[in-house]
Amino acid sequence: MAARTLKTQSDISRALAHVYREVDGDRMDVAKARALIYCALSLSSVLSEHDLEARILALETQAAQSITRKAS
Repeated sequence: MAARTLKTQSDISRALAHVYREVDGDRMDVAKARALIYCALSLSSVLSEHDLEARILALETQAAQSITRKAS
């Protein structure tokens, strides 16, 4: 199987669906599937945290700019 690029939540969802299909079709060992699922879910959590950090930074920047404009 070719390496997958997991850069978005959508990529992770597709990868998890692929693992499910492979296990369901008896083409992948359950232990390997468990490890892949654990890694994918961990990566999903990291991506979510990164997204939230970016959103918070954008809001903080917007608020600081608003305060600066009002003070001028």
